Amino acid sequence: MTEEPEGPSGPTIRMMRNIVGVISQVDDGVTNLLGWQPDQMIGFSSTKFIHPDDQPSAVAAWVKMLDSPDGVGLWRGRYQTAYGSWVWVETANRFEDSDDPIVSTSMTSVTVEQVSLEETLYARGQLLSRLSDALPVGVFQVNLAGSVTFTNDRLHLIVGVGLRSTIDEQFSMIVTEDRPVFDASLALALADLPVQDIEFRIRPLSEEVPPADVLEERVCLLSLRTLTDSSGVVSGAVGCLSDVTERAELRRELEVRASTDALTSCLNRAATLEAVQQTVTIPSTGHGNAVVFIDLDQFKCVNDSFGHAAGDRLLVEVADRLRSAIREGDHLGRFGGDEFLVICPKVESPERASEIAERIAGAITSTVDLGPALVRLRASIGVAWTTDTLDADTLIAWADSAMYESKRLGRQAVTLFTEPEGGTFSVVA
Repeated sequence: MTEEPEGPSGPTIRMMRNIVGVISQVDDGVTNLLGWQPDQMIGFSSTKFIHPDDQPSAVAAWVKMLDSPDGVGLWRGRYQTAYGSWVWVETANRFEDSDDPIVSTSMTSVTVEQVSLEETLYARGQLLSRLSDALPVGVFQVNLAGSVTFTNDRLHLIVGVGLRSTIDEQFSMIVTEDRPVFDASLALALADLPVQDIEFRIRPLSEEVPPADVLEERVCLLSLRTLTDSSGVVSGAVGCLSDVTERAELRRELEVRASTDALTSCLNRAATLEAVQQTVTIPSTGHGNAVVFIDLDQFKCVNDSFGHAAGDRLLVEVADRLRSAIREGDHLGRFGGDEFLVICPKVESPERASEIAERIAGAITSTVDLGPALVRLRASIGVAWTTDTLDADTLIAWADSAMYESKRLGRQAVTLFTEPEGGTFSVVA
């Protein structure tokens, strides 16, 4: 072999290796490039001379070259000199298939500018990789074809599985109801639109748990940003995923506390008014809406005779009985001290509203053991029904008027308020 003329990046030397990378021939130019005599390299694997940090990329380039024998595989990295220092080189490898398969290699030294660029890119890549693994959020990258091109360690901890090839596989644990939210968000990001704080639920997978076993449901928050190539064309998206389950549970707990009566676990007055307003302002085709107003009779006597603790136990008992009597989808609220309100959406007729109120009356008309004594529980009940969309105060006022009519009559009867001519009352037998 003869040394080729020195080019802009330095001299080029020739090397022959077998398919496992053991050097069989190298020309004398290696002495000028690396300081080694040829016989000091022949018989050794080339990885002996490659920098440890560069060996993974060298092996990957070697395997890729062997898989494409008709092409030339390029690799850039550091070779050790005979003096212990490192020199950046670029190799062009070609697989020559014959009775004795060999790889022909051309090795060229790399210029200072090229080395600086290579080291900068390497350092930047390493920095981004290490930084992403240190983040408290999961990070992933997806291209336009839906292939996952990058993930960090935190993402796998959140979703419970390792790297998957496609975005559908990587996020197969999203609950079915929330999958459209995720898909729509990804579509927006790939359409060059930012996506911020999209919430959805997952059931984390585990490669150690059988698929039939359902793990605890988690709540995640997703943000996405578009990625573009050098010409500004969208090439994919990068996403950040946070596990916000504890925050979501705290938020739900605070919402429940803000809307729930602490003693009876019914809706409190404000939440009851809101529930009525939401019900009566939404048109219900072919149905009406009803409100049942319940006022406990002689409740003050219970407090005066047996104390407020006994009165509280009575209220809790009433709330439990009301819950057992109302329909699924109805709302139960504590409207005042001894007043309860049942909001009944989608009630077919005033007769049906009266039937619901009668069932409620039957549930709470009985004797209650308060410990010190047995108390006969009685209530005055009014019900209002309408097909109109109106304000909550009006419908509640109708039911309240019917309740007072029931109280005026002095017997346990359900009174129905009807609308014609300013409102009339009908006592339900």
